Amino acid sequence: MTVTLYHGDCLEILLTLEAGSVDAVITDPPYNVNLDYGEYKDTRKDYEQWCREWLNQCLSISNYVVLTSGMVNLPLFASFSPTWTMAWLKPNQCSPSALGGFNAWEPVFIYGKPNRRIGHDAFVMSIQTNQKDTGVHPCPKDKKAWTKLVEITTAPGSTILDPFMGSGTTGVACVETGRNFIGIEIDADYFRIAQQRISDAQSRMNGTARKVDSTVDRLPLFE
Repeated sequence: MTVTLYHGDCLEILLTLEAGSVDAVITDPPYNVNLDYGEYKDTRKDYEQWCREWLNQCLSISNYVVLTSGMVNLPLFASFSPTWTMAWLKPNQCSPSALGGFNAWEPVFIYGKPNRRIGHDAFVMSIQTNQKDTGVHPCPKDKKAWTKLVEITTAPGSTILDPFMGSGTTGVACVETGRNFIGIEIDADYFRIAQQRISDAQSRMNGTARKVDSTVDRLPLFE
């Protein structure tokens, strides 16, 4: 299995990837809610147009895209005409809802045509509370749940792209489940954290009976 990591702006790097080179995109994009993502400013006035642009670029090189929008951006991503909307049910979620209670699920949008049958459009997975290896990232995706999503939506041996790699959770999930991975991250600190986490995952897998022969291509940093 192979891993290729790019440090740079996804809108620039996506243009360099060939159509059909990726089986699926799985990502958790910034929500435009003023979180501190280092080099990326999470307060875009052109957020809707920006999202349309990177989503269209992803669909030009991949069969389909799987993404989480957060509840705050559910109306926006629903307006982009998804093929379907899955649900991640989180029994221990404690975020407030507009109903006066708590939000216990998260939408998972699917665009394009999945290249495998997805038997159920919902899965149940509580959130882990301890992910120290993600560093200072303000919003890392839960690894156990994200691994489940990778397994549900893609086949082993597939090539998965995450254009908003962050601290590398999608890459770790791909390594641990036998998928190829391409990751793009604009922030240098998160890029280094992702490199380390993915490299550690490869070492763990290479030391087990379920061996995965994969390499990290440490490409020059794009400035």
